[in-house]
Amino acid sequence: MKRWSLISLFPVVFIVFSLTSAYGVERPLEKINVGVPELSVLQSPLFVAIDAGAFKRYGMDVSVMRLTGARAIQALVGGSVQFAQGVSSRTVPSAALGGADAVLIASLVNKLLFTMYGLSEINSVPDLKGKIVGVVGLGATTDFATRAALKHFGLKPDADVAVRAMGGYPETTAALKGGIIQAGTFSPPASFLVEKMGFKKLFDMTALDIDYISAGLGVRRAYLAANRERVINFTKGMIEGVKIFKTDKNFTIPVLAKYTKIADTELLDKSYEYLKQHFLQVPYPSIKAIRDTLELLADEIPKAKGAKAEDFVDASLLKEIEASGFVDRLYGK
Repeated sequence: MKRWSLISLFPVVFIVFSLTSAYGVERPLEKINVGVPELSVLQSPLFVAIDAGAFKRYGMDVSVMRLTGARAIQALVGGSVQFAQGVSSRTVPSAALGGADAVLIASLVNKLLFTMYGLSEINSVPDLKGKIVGVVGLGATTDFATRAALKHFGLKPDADVAVRAMGGYPETTAALKGGIIQAGTFSPPASFLVEKMGFKKLFDMTALDIDYISAGLGVRRAYLAANRERVINFTKGMIEGVKIFKTDKNFTIPVLAKYTKIADTELLDKSYEYLKQHFLQVPYPSIKAIRDTLELLADEIPKAKGAKAEDFVDASLLKEIEASGFVDRLYGK
């Protein structure tokens, strides 16, 4: 009798199993932490992808951790975040040349999208000699961009002009407003905000003949080797974020306001239109950008001289994604 009872249960178990297979069971989403150096519009495809549910479709619950300056790459190397978004063609090679496990797998932008603003009495970048320029953090992209701009005008960073870490764009703005610094480097929407506040535009760094990865996606090689499919899916989520950004302004603007804490729709609209033209549909990191950066890094990191730019990039994931037709399907091609 007991044996018959067990056998009689088999159809019930089979039905339950079949229903589970047919309708699916909600698997718990995997927690993924992403470090960003600044909650700026440069990282907006990440924010858009999160709020649009793109990552959840791939089984990931993505959280953003603001880690100012070079702390995002440090957190990545240390393993406290699985991805670092907003790392650059400076931070990743610098870390890798120091023996750290870090590699670039994507780049939303391959240009220096920064502008330097100063006090009213500063008429040009050369006028900054003997003065102080504020950046988000030493070793961060704003730091690199600032030093490149100063060198462009024949000024020696730290000798002719002091470069000081402020901690973020709000802190840089406050220091500029208080006269603690005489100039600061910003990206949208912070750049449009300080311009609206009346500070003088000194130099748009897109004018520099330098390719630069300013919104790169970094990962540890060890993590990639152990979780390749997950990294591919995360990258797909980022590509979806770019697509939504480019094609759905009504969805994107409120997301930008939420993450940047900026309520001024004029600033957000300007930032959107400015960046829309720069975000890449297929975000391959520019090898030229890394090569240009290595040349500039050679003065402070001897190992950068002669280093191969290709050694700091793994483009195989994007090649696989593109070859699958994912991007073409996403854009309806």
